[in-house]
Amino acid sequence: MKWLLMAVMAALPLQWFVVAGPLRLHVTAMLLFLALVLVSHRSRVFSPVLSVAAPFVVANVVLCTIWIAAQAYHGLGFVQPLEQLVFLGVFVALATVVHRGLTLDHDRWVAAFRWSALTVTMSLVVGLSFSMIVNGINPVGVIGRTIAAADPEVLQRELFRAAFAGFGFDEEVVRGNLRHEVFGAVLVGMAASAACVGMRPFTSAGARALYTFSMALGVLLIVVSMSRSVIIAAAAWPLLALLRALLGVRLTPRLVGGGLVVGLGGAVLAATGFLTVIWVRFTQDDSSYQARGNLLDQALDNLGTSLLFGGVATEGASSHNFVIDTWLRAGVFAALAAAVVVIVLIGLFLSLASSLHREPGWMLPVTALLALPLVRMFTAGGGLIPPVSWVGLGLAAGYLVHRRLSRRASERDQPAGDLTGLAP
Repeated sequence: MKWLLMAVMAALPLQWFVVAGPLRLHVTAMLLFLALVLVSHRSRVFSPVLSVAAPFVVANVVLCTIWIAAQAYHGLGFVQPLEQLVFLGVFVALATVVHRGLTLDHDRWVAAFRWSALTVTMSLVVGLSFSMIVNGINPVGVIGRTIAAADPEVLQRELFRAAFAGFGFDEEVVRGNLRHEVFGAVLVGMAASAACVGMRPFTSAGARALYTFSMALGVLLIVVSMSRSVIIAAAAWPLLALLRALLGVRLTPRLVGGGLVVGLGGAVLAATGFLTVIWVRFTQDDSSYQARGNLLDQALDNLGTSLLFGGVATEGASSHNFVIDTWLRAGVFAALAAAVVVIVLIGLFLSLASSLHREPGWMLPVTALLALPLVRMFTAGGGLIPPVSWVGLGLAAGYLVHRRLSRRASERDQPAGDLTGLAP
């Protein structure tokens, strides 16, 4: 199963390739993964994940059930709520495969999945290079014009929107904001890889160099993406590392080295002029801020007409808010279930962040995996949990189930009167 999961990771960033009809490559890979997991595993193997993730799973099932009922009441289709239930199944399947891999085949599973960052970054580089060649795009020229004009819109229009066209999306339909999920997949792959490296560090200098290259390439891709939501989610990782050091009252060589690398990277961005482009993107490129503000105002005005049963179409008029869009579509009770989903994830994130100094180092990137879904819940158009976030949540859940159950086993194995097993 580890190689099947690696195949899903390879397909995850290639989201502009349409396989058939509405099915894109990464969603097709997720569905095939779910089908193979269901036919090859007995129902009882999902119990550890379902018991740990019960509040999250139940809240999502309730949300989708109410949504289906609201759609039936308004005479609308069931595609979206059923799709979200399928993605919930992918979440459980992913978490189960990760948990079982870490438990039953730990060394080989970790050894393989350490390369998820390399798999995702190289998949994106190859796919994007192919698309740019087909569409006649010169990335060096586009980046040069972006820096010269200090205008991030040049990069979005001439690189991403142009590169993503022609593979199932025509130029009128394809949107530059597809890059949010494309480059979000890179962050997911990096965090999953770092967790496994934390469990079993590389011993070969060549392997360490290749891993470092893949992580550096991932950072570069995320920066170039100009996706504010992905950059913000990625920034949670070093901030969590700093918090862990402060809570543990320790300054490790790795943290110092990481700070130096960040400083050096910032200096390079400043020297090339790309830092100015990023600054403009966050502070002056406010057209999307204004558009989202208008959409949020419109959504709030519509809440009164959708109080109990929803029925408001959010396509093209999304508030970019998971709870509010759920309210508009399915009513207040579905919105309450959506709020439970958000509260569960925020509570888990804060709990993990506050206890990182008592956890093994590999729990840092696992905690960072939760940042992207949380950010996207308040920034993604459509007000849904996107496929990449479902994958990130599934991977995080698998790691967390493994950590919780292995810790319980360690405590049970301690002799009577020996309290060392209770230590973090």
